Amino acid sequence: MIWLIRNLRRDYQAWDRPARAAVWLGLALFLCAVVVVFTGPAQIRTQALVGAGALVVVIQIAILYGNRGMTSLFTRAQRSYLSGDFQNARTLLEDARERGRSDARMLTLLGNTYRQLGDLESSAQVLSEALDKAPDHHFPLYGFGRTLLSQGAYPEAIAVIRRAVDAGAPPAVLGDLGEAYFRLGDFAAARSTLGAAEQPGAEMPPHRELMIRYMLYVMGDGDPPSAELIHVGLPYWQASAERFAHTPYGASVNQDVRALESSI
Repeated sequence: MIWLIRNLRRDYQAWDRPARAAVWLGLALFLCAVVVVFTGPAQIRTQALVGAGALVVVIQIAILYGNRGMTSLFTRAQRSYLSGDFQNARTLLEDARERGRSDARMLTLLGNTYRQLGDLESSAQVLSEALDKAPDHHFPLYGFGRTLLSQGAYPEAIAVIRRAVDAGAPPAVLGDLGEAYFRLGDFAAARSTLGAAEQPGAEMPPHRELMIRYMLYVMGDGDPPSAELIHVGLPYWQASAERFAHTPYGASVNQDVRALESSI
């Protein structure tokens, strides 16, 4: 709640005049309605209560209207990120950050973008800012954990990704946690976690499914990944090995890539 109020106060500075006026007018009328509910004549208290409820809705609409620019910017940046246009996503998100308009979602997306561009130092810094704003939300926790993993800081990554899982991250995140255990050499924990990641009906991208199947196979559990799965999922890991070649994680992924390439 405190985080929401703090963000609302910051975002308010970027709203246009009609949005500000609508919120203040709505609040003033809401307070008047509340006074009537508690002190007015009995015959009009019900109408005042209904009016107060309607004003709450009006205030929420005004807030959404005031934040429409931020929502649009985040959506555009997210679309660029998902399409692989990380440069454009970075430009949009950096501009919002410089203008003091970045919330935890936007900072997390910027931190993830830096990671996809191979700038792990900037990624960790921005994701730390996101966690300052939303310390218990799984979105920045997972992003920060993934950056720590990419740096080769496996124990630290495990601790943060576990927090993301406890905070409600989707089951697919267990694949990242299992990978961190695998890179660390804790195969018992890796087997248990990767097995839990393969939940029936859970959506999982091909590259994540490929690595889970491969790691389990390396540890003596299950069959090797199919040639079709390798064909679909391997490009992601080839790019990751190149992107993080300067880290222990990148070197470890490169070994896996070579083994998968030779198995086709």
